[in-house]
Amino acid sequence: MSSNFQIDITSIGLKANYLYEILATTFSIENNQIIPNTASMGIRLVDKQTITIWPYQNTTTYKNIENNKLLVINLVDDVYLYAIASLKNYFVPKVNRGLTEDYYNYSTIIVEDKDKDIVKKVMSIDSIHIPYLKQAWAIIACVTTNKVKIQKFDDLGKSEVIEISLKVIHYEQFRESYKLYNRAENLALETIILATKLNVAIEKKDEVLIGTIKTKIEENTSNINRFGKNLSALKAIELVHNYIKGFGV
Repeated sequence: MSSNFQIDITSIGLKANYLYEILATTFSIENNQIIPNTASMGIRLVDKQTITIWPYQNTTTYKNIENNKLLVINLVDDVYLYAIASLKNYFVPKVNRGLTEDYYNYSTIIVEDKDKDIVKKVMSIDSIHIPYLKQAWAIIACVTTNKVKIQKFDDLGKSEVIEISLKVIHYEQFRESYKLYNRAENLALETIILATKLNVAIEKKDEVLIGTIKTKIEENTSNINRFGKNLSALKAIELVHNYIKGFGV
């Protein structure tokens, strides 16, 4: 749990300048009800109290943190949850709709004196009620402090994204995690990310990239099946293929 004197999230195993794939929970408020939303996202730890993220502007995550500036990082060791959070098929009936309310707990954070100035720019309260994933072994609550536009270059080409700086205002570790993803789980996570990129490639109508991504997904699927019966990885891959079917490619 965070200290009354100094927050240092490296104490739970994160290292500065490393990239981590996490599940980020944001929320909106409708009719006085908290509506949580969780998505897979890459983060980079800048220092003991600062994190950067790069959400796409057309996502619910981006819209939520624009509205209330708050985000909760969930550290989770089940790759299937990444698939559920990332591969939402709103356009296909009776398919994955993301993480439902049953997946969440809620915690009330008392804002420490040193963080009150920054939090009160967002809301005039001394405590924050936040949603987080029940399966998280640790959570990190953050408030946005700065954002800039940057150019990103990857296999999808050049795109403009928003880099957002986050100030850590609280963290809590519920249990120890000694999880080391095995090869099947690593490939499953890579395949989930490929599936989200497939969506972008389809929007760009880039047939070459669509074919490349689909081929890589099939190779990963074959290897995951070959490596053994890892239930979490197999369930994640099944969700990937259901997600792809929704695009009709």
